[in-house]
Amino acid sequence: MKAEYSTEGPILKVKFILENDDGKPTSRGVSMVRDVLEIRLNDSLSASKIHHDHLALITLMSVHPFVREVLNMDLKVSSEFAEIVQKLCSYDVEFKSTKGKEYVPNPKSKPCLAFSGGVDSTAALMLMPKDTVCAWLDRPQLTERTLYNKSAANATMDFAEKSGFEVHKTYCDVEHLRNPVGFPVYEGPISSSVTAVAIASQRNIDCIAFGMVMEASYRNAEFVYRTEHTKYRDYARSTHYETWKEMFAAAGIFLFFPVGGISEVGTSTIVLNSSFNGAVRSCIRGEWPDPCNNCWKCFRKTLVDNRILEKPVSDEMMASWIKVQGVKYRLGAWPVAHENVLAWALKGPHVSGKIAKKLLERLEGSRRDLELLSKWYPPSIELVPEKYRGGFIESVGKYLETMSDSEIKDSEMFDISDWLNSEKAAKARDEFDKILNPVE
Repeated sequence: MKAEYSTEGPILKVKFILENDDGKPTSRGVSMVRDVLEIRLNDSLSASKIHHDHLALITLMSVHPFVREVLNMDLKVSSEFAEIVQKLCSYDVEFKSTKGKEYVPNPKSKPCLAFSGGVDSTAALMLMPKDTVCAWLDRPQLTERTLYNKSAANATMDFAEKSGFEVHKTYCDVEHLRNPVGFPVYEGPISSSVTAVAIASQRNIDCIAFGMVMEASYRNAEFVYRTEHTKYRDYARSTHYETWKEMFAAAGIFLFFPVGGISEVGTSTIVLNSSFNGAVRSCIRGEWPDPCNNCWKCFRKTLVDNRILEKPVSDEMMASWIKVQGVKYRLGAWPVAHENVLAWALKGPHVSGKIAKKLLERLEGSRRDLELLSKWYPPSIELVPEKYRGGFIESVGKYLETMSDSEIKDSEMFDISDWLNSEKAAKARDEFDKILNPVE
């Protein structure tokens, strides 16, 4: 595969020329279907000033899974970057030149957040310095049929700007390079930082942060329905993290995961107690300010907020929720994604009725004390760049307690395999399935 670059004012275009088996379906059935990437920076920035190491990093985040033998980039990169990339990639990486100057932020450098505008991402922002730059990847609608509605994200970006943050709304069609639509590097949030990397050299950025929570980093509960993800995972030791951490570092940028050691319970707690309360919504379907109340994310986030705010959850409410197609589908999985978060949300005197009771019994978290989900997991400090650790610890302490040694141990011993294979779990699942799929 070859990558060729053209710029005009704030607009960058990358043309990909595929060769041999490039772009063909991966083991997950994802294929490359478009051959041009377009990024439109704010008018105050110039696409021609994007550092070449950063252009190369953007290229890798866009096509890495689709390159089979060789990736040739028409760029003059630093020798340091070229050496690291070649070591980490399974295919050959070629450049126009390796005599470029490496990117070194100056002493007044700032952090940047790959900001989605959702609750988890906003919680990350609340734990970062006040001079954090917010980079929003503004997704275009290139297909006729889509449920995506960016009104909530736009509202949150506007609120962030009014609150004194520097915000960059940057058009980027990277998700449309593949079919189905989504980020090319899908093992984590890395590709969501394409626009953040694009502005880094002109905004003196030294690190890029993400709103990836503990369920996705250490427990990977985002995909917990896959049997290999039923146990605790040390994200900082994972191949995915180590690979991209090294690539970003070679480009002069550190990775920063402010909420990597914080559950969805914690991120909701942070936002509800912050100046952004009322200005954030994780639902990406409904027209702002209303959520769609017709998706899995609305269901999960509503239950969590209701417990924090001690709002009642009735049988009527649950009966309505389990009729939602996305919710019904997720609750029918074995195990259910975000098992721990849902179980935490359904515990307490604010919940009543048979449906919630039977759902809780079906979840592994019904047998454990889950209060640790409302606390910060301190080993995750290694996911915070050293420069920002002091301020981060002070900030997180304003919102959350820190896990005790015993709670840390419980987190690291997380394994629901025995539960999934137990008779009690099977019985609870059967009983709830009768509610979820009643016989007419």
